[in-house]
Amino acid sequence: MKSAITLLMLVLLAVVSGFYQEKLKISINYILDEGSKMPGFFLLSPNEKMEWIEKARVSAPFDYYHNHRTISWLYYFDSKQLSMLKWAVTGFFLLWFLLLNTLLLKALSVPDDIIRYLPWVYGILIAVALLIYVLAAFSGFPQSAYTLSRRIMGALQSVIPALIIWPASRIADHSGVKL
Repeated sequence: MKSAITLLMLVLLAVVSGFYQEKLKISINYILDEGSKMPGFFLLSPNEKMEWIEKARVSAPFDYYHNHRTISWLYYFDSKQLSMLKWAVTGFFLLWFLLLNTLLLKALSVPDDIIRYLPWVYGILIAVALLIYVLAAFSGFPQSAYTLSRRIMGALQSVIPALIIWPASRIADHSGVKL
């Protein structure tokens, strides 16, 4: 019973973290995108920035990007700080979901000798995503490469790794294969 509660709490924490992460990233991008449309926007006070964003908001009821309330404390940052914050948020959530995936796999009784590879998987996939991102600047397909890089990073900022490793470890265990 204790492990079921732990598992439920970890899943709930992952869901809440995922929603907050999405709201935070969309708010940052929205402020950067909309703010860049107004000359001098990032020189305004936080309240003036928020007022301008709300006045300029497009009515798109089924488009979450346009139909959400931005996070108010983000208006204290200028465009350079917001751009740097995007990277910091990505780094934080990569580490956060590495921890959550590790805890989920432990709660699901995945052997430690398999779990110990998780940081390596993260490191390799982050390196691949960054390589794709850098190579995108020199390729003829920068948007496609960026999209692929972003999808890899997005998967690592979720419980997808645990959702792949847990059944794979169960299948390997039942079939006698050593991972």
